[in-house]
Amino acid sequence: MKEIEEMSNEELVEEYRETVEFRAIESSQGQVTPHEIQFRKALENEILERMD
Repeated sequence: MKEIEEMSNEELVEEYRETVEFRAIESSQGQVTPHEIQFRKALENEILERMD
């Protein structure tokens, strides 16, 4: 997988969408790990930085 900083805007949004959908399923089953939460937050931060 590419590093977050190397992703195009479209790749970043798609990865974020897939991650959020996947995490929603896992969190409803109590299976979210700290690493997964950290990755989602990193994706969110990159999206916010690019929006500025």
